Amino acid sequence: MGEHVGEDPNAGRPVTVGVDGRPGGVQALSWAAAEARTRGAALRVVHAYQLPIAPAAYPPGDYDVYALDEAAQEVVSGAVAEAAPEVGDLPVVEVTAEGNAVQVLLAESASAALVVVGTRGRGWLARGVLGSCSAGVAARAHCPVVVVRGPGGPPDAPVVVGVDGTDLSDTVLAFAFEHAARHGVGLRAVLCSTTGAGSDAGSEADEPARAVAEALAGWREKYPDVRTDRIVVRGRPVDGLVEESAGARLLVVGARGRHALAGTLLGSVSQGVLREASVPVAVVHPAP
Repeated sequence: MGEHVGEDPNAGRPVTVGVDGRPGGVQALSWAAAEARTRGAALRVVHAYQLPIAPAAYPPGDYDVYALDEAAQEVVSGAVAEAAPEVGDLPVVEVTAEGNAVQVLLAESASAALVVVGTRGRGWLARGVLGSCSAGVAARAHCPVVVVRGPGGPPDAPVVVGVDGTDLSDTVLAFAFEHAARHGVGLRAVLCSTTGAGSDAGSEADEPARAVAEALAGWREKYPDVRTDRIVVRGRPVDGLVEESAGARLLVVGARGRHALAGTLLGSVSQGVLREASVPVAVVHPAP
């Protein structure tokens, strides 16, 4: 692994973003830079390469590790240059590493505050396409992961968070409230249920509405400046969360644990929203 800017100048944990030379990586880098700025954190930009998997990505014949590392450095520096308006004067650490991208980013996640990854494309063609790297990192990272599915809503758009009444909800809500408070926006807590539907004005006697109220207990007091709405949606969780998050700043969902097989780890709801959402999606794991 090569670090080409020296040690991270920020004493806290950095925001780490993976780039691969595709437009989705630059979009993820722009999002990560904006997030790092609000956290007062350094930005760590990572590109992984292998010997050789896609020869067309590098000049013919340049398959020795030194040439590949040089080409990888160009991928990183090019992405940083393209995202210059968002990066600005942030402290940036450029990292290249030989190895599988998922494994490299998982290793990075052990010391990161947040890992940010992109998807393979934009528009209708990218809908339903997550990619093995995004899925693998989101499933097994040691810190929250944001998959940038789209640019998100306007600056004042709310954070949408999915709650389900389980112990995981507190970990997910902690991330969502902290993000909303830091960005000065509201929060919309959504519970999808096959029984009942309502909003903040719904009856507390309704069981799903009561479950949302219980999940939020204490959080409104801890974050009094975050306007909070409670939404109960009748129907399939993936559909409800995707619909409610349209135009949001961020959609926050939980994952159930860490496992070698990403598909068995994320769960159907997390996998579904990662494939279908049109805004950045944060995947938060249970507290260790």
